[in-house]
Amino acid sequence: MEQSPDGWSEELKGGVEILTRTFEFENFAQAMTFAVHVGEAADAADHHPEIIVSWGRVRVDWWSHDANGVTSRDISLAETTNRLYF
Repeated sequence: MEQSPDGWSEELKGGVEILTRTFEFENFAQAMTFAVHVGEAADAADHHPEIIVSWGRVRVDWWSHDANGVTSRDISLAETTNRLYF
C-alpha cells in the first residue's frame, strides 16, 4: 500500500486492512457536523466509510470491499477527510 496520509494508521479489521483515524472535537455538535461533511464527501465519491460518532470524537475507517483492503481511492478520500478537519 502507498504511504498512509498524515494522522492515519493501518489496522486489520476482520482480517481486512483498513485506514483509520479518530478526530477530536470540543463537543458532540462539532463531531456530528464533521461526520455529516465526511458523509457528503463520501456520497459525492460514491464510496462510503464506516463513521463512528461519540462525544467529541469521530472515528473514520476507509477501505474498499471489492478489493478487500485499501486502494488509492481510500487514500484519496482519507486525504479529503483530513482537509475537512483542518
